Amino acid sequence: MRPKYSALLATAAVSSLLAACGGAGTDSSTGTQQYVTGGTFVMDLGSDPGSVNPYKSTGGLNRQIYAFAYDTLVGRGADGKAVPQVATKWTETPTSVTYTIRKGVQCDDGSELKPSDIAADFKYIADPKTLSPWVQFSVPVKYTATADDTAGTVTITSETPFGTLLQGAGAVPLMCPSGLKDMNALDHTSAGTGPFKITEYTSGDHYTLQARDGYAWGPSGATTATPGVPKTVRINFAANESTMANQLVSGQINAAQITGPDRARLDKTPGVKRFDIPVIVGEVNFNEASGRLFGDEQMRLAVASSLNRDEISPVSTSNQGTLANNLIVEAPVQCPGDEATGALPGFDVAKANQILDAAGWTKSGNVRQKNGQTLKIKIIYQTGAPQTASAVELIGQQLGAAGIGTDLVGLTNAAFLQSLYQTADFDIYYSAINVDFPYMMTTFFGGATPAKGGRNAGDIHNPDFESLSAQAAATPAADSCPLWKQAHQALLKRADVIPISAGDRPFYARKAELATVGLFAVPMSIRLLQ
Repeated sequence: MRPKYSALLATAAVSSLLAACGGAGTDSSTGTQQYVTGGTFVMDLGSDPGSVNPYKSTGGLNRQIYAFAYDTLVGRGADGKAVPQVATKWTETPTSVTYTIRKGVQCDDGSELKPSDIAADFKYIADPKTLSPWVQFSVPVKYTATADDTAGTVTITSETPFGTLLQGAGAVPLMCPSGLKDMNALDHTSAGTGPFKITEYTSGDHYTLQARDGYAWGPSGATTATPGVPKTVRINFAANESTMANQLVSGQINAAQITGPDRARLDKTPGVKRFDIPVIVGEVNFNEASGRLFGDEQMRLAVASSLNRDEISPVSTSNQGTLANNLIVEAPVQCPGDEATGALPGFDVAKANQILDAAGWTKSGNVRQKNGQTLKIKIIYQTGAPQTASAVELIGQQLGAAGIGTDLVGLTNAAFLQSLYQTADFDIYYSAINVDFPYMMTTFFGGATPAKGGRNAGDIHNPDFESLSAQAAATPAADSCPLWKQAHQALLKRADVIPISAGDRPFYARKAELATVGLFAVPMSIRLLQ
């Protein structure tokens, strides 16, 4: 689900679209590139994600929005290494990291951010009463946070070694004191030190953000005074990818992520440039809670044996991806390689039928029954991309061949997250979990459930995965990959997750340039072009 920044995506100038995309402003140039100053950058996202309070949400769309308003201690370079942001430097031990905080960092209410304010953020997310998902998403071990305002430092100390402590703690969005005092007011506003401030929200339609004058502490000292940085950012919600593509072609927007068949025409459109971001596209994930059908490992194995991943994968990516054999493909990949071969059960309908027969589910017509109950499962997925719906339909057909009935339910992003993290009203969810580092997988495939502040929506308890993950997390990152591979294979052997496809989530942009690392556009990389 998924904080998830540097290759350049530049677009050619199309002067007739300046008013529609760039807004009014003056021209400035750096070298041969003509930038627009004081303009508006418009980006489409697939749906309204709900709350953008960073301590309540870790979903991908949520994170893209609040990345504009909240800074982190460190950024992530194209090589995967930490780069200075609010922290100018740091020192590490196996169980601690001390960040030296940049002077003059200001909140969007004009107050200066102190090291003790940052320590308060870390104490807040670690407090069991807050149920913040960020404690597991950033530092998934017990820790303490201390600050020295005189020395200008914040220290995070873990009770046990954690090999990714620098970047884990460094990725936490920094909340200003006014925000901690009134968290309920931040669902659609902001209280951060980031380059932009949320100024307007219309439910289901858009957010508007304004650049902050004087901001000069972005990654490696980035500043809003740089030529081409937009004065205003508008983030629209468009549920249909064809609508997004039409708006790009007509010049109504500057950027959007398009994953479906509309990519073909955008790739041929003059002035529109594409940058591919590698992602897991599709996965089958289960609800393994007590009393649920897929709490039974044999039932999950039956599903795994029923699915022909080789057929589903091209459908799920519009023939523009590959079979997923690693649970993480987000670049730069910390631990690349094939994890699925030899671990994930293969396609074998006869085996699926054998498992279901042994479990007492007998065929009656096209579906199976047991004790008068029909074997029918609810599969939820997010709407917006036609290839996703097609993939889920194919999954339903393949399960049907083994006698497993399905109820396929497409949901908006907000409704999908509600089903995962509030109601747990699903048997399978088809989506993709994309994370920066392997340790983040422990948040989704183990640990606390949403009711207890975690992101383990499937209520998964895999002892081998938990033990191996703990060993890997305590190992220096450079030496941890063999353990992470074993941990992920422990999930695959039990079919706790079935990876389907990997591919690209391209950013298309027109009359703008931007950079990405991981899944998101970096706010301070955006430049408006003539």
